[in-house]
Amino acid sequence: MKKFILFVIFISFIFIGEGRAQAPKELYVKANASYENEDYEKAASLYENLIKADKVSAEVFYNLGNSYFKSKKIGKAIVNYKRALRLAPRDRDARGNLSLARSMTVDKIDRPDKGFLIKIILLPYATMNINHLTILVSLLYLAIVTLLAVSIFFAAKRKVLFYTVWVFAAALIISSIFLAAKIHGENSIKHAVVISEKVDVRSGPKEDYLLQFTLHEGAEVRLVKESQGWYEIDLSKDLRGWLPKDSVEAI
Repeated sequence: MKKFILFVIFISFIFIGEGRAQAPKELYVKANASYENEDYEKAASLYENLIKADKVSAEVFYNLGNSYFKSKKIGKAIVNYKRALRLAPRDRDARGNLSLARSMTVDKIDRPDKGFLIKIILLPYATMNINHLTILVSLLYLAIVTLLAVSIFFAAKRKVLFYTVWVFAAALIISSIFLAAKIHGENSIKHAVVISEKVDVRSGPKEDYLLQFTLHEGAEVRLVKESQGWYEIDLSKDLRGWLPKDSVEAI
């Protein structure tokens, strides 16, 4: 009898585990169905639940961005398009929708044009995430080690192999710099987006400090530091101040 009870408990745990494993998939299907039925607020809520359950992906962030965009919550849409692009930098749909959402913001913040040549040089940085760059650096390192090992046995081809190694070494150095910059940019430099309809930016972390300027929903800022429920932010060297923490959402 005891063995039978233990067997039943064991089987129950298996079914419970399977139900939990299927829940995120079912949640995703429900979220997609809500979006197709134009119930965008419900879709956004379901996608948010997926993210809270650590079921994050570029697709989930992209769909969540679309749900907020359809709900006319431009700030939250921009946040999630940028999160999607952090995971999938080459996603043209996310990039296109981000540009569209930015065009609907009140504050038109100038972003300096890097120029064609700089864009070409920075293409690997712009189109790869940390995982992609890590794989690239590892492959380049492996290729260099392999070529050096091969050169030991093929003396006649040694000169050509050494030239090839130098090319790969240069690519390895550049890729490593991009990887370090990407890690620093995502872990040390924090960005956020204004999600309130509008917010006053003040000279200090209290309501009674001097009003510096006003930002509107969708404005993208850099977080400098936090104090007493306020963020110090900057948009440029000349535009800097404090705003309430709950008026922005960090990316």
